[in-house]
Amino acid sequence: MVDKEMLSAMSDLLDQKLDEKLDEKLDEKLNQKLDEKLKPICDRMEKLESDMKYVRVVQLENTVIPRLEQIESCYLDTSRRYRDSIDHIDKMSSDIDVLKSVVKSHSEQLNQMLA
Repeated sequence: MVDKEMLSAMSDLLDQKLDEKLDEKLDEKLNQKLDEKLKPICDRMEKLESDMKYVRVVQLENTVIPRLEQIESCYLDTSRRYRDSIDHIDKMSSDIDVLKSVVKSHSEQLNQMLA
């Protein structure tokens, strides 16, 4: 009986060791397969990150920001011109009012002289 128990224990121990080795090998194979499958995806992600960096740096900093600054400059110049024109237009309006009253007065005086 002792021999059968020893053989059973040895069999269980060998099964356990074999299962551990198989699990390790299976994990290695799965990891290797997974790495092989994911490598193209990782490569594409790196390319995408590179392209995004290009878009962010080159397009944004070299194209968009300078154009925005140009638009802002143009807007500010136009705003200043309009603000300065308001004073000029107010002066012109008062001058026109004076001219109207003078022309009206002179027209009345000419009509009195002709009558």
